[in-house]
Amino acid sequence: MGFDMYGYPINGTEDFCTYKGWVEKGRKVKVGEKGMKIESADIYSQPLYENGRPVLDKRTGKQKFYKGTKRFVLFAVQQTEKLTRV
Repeated sequence: MGFDMYGYPINGTEDFCTYKGWVEKGRKVKVGEKGMKIESADIYSQPLYENGRPVLDKRTGKQKFYKGTKRFVLFAVQQTEKLTRV
């Protein structure tokens, strides 16, 4: 299941990106567009925070980490338009 199923042909990795990724490339996602949700196959380690402070393990006193997959929402280039700066 991919973008081509929704009518967006993809020729390479430059044809899709996250919302923030498109902004960094000088584009914005069009209003009302729905992204394709995917989950990574890799396991990532990410520090846990609560109210801006690191969450500490009560037993060891060390910072806790979340270990698991990440979820992303990707948009095809056809779902974006050039970003106009005011």
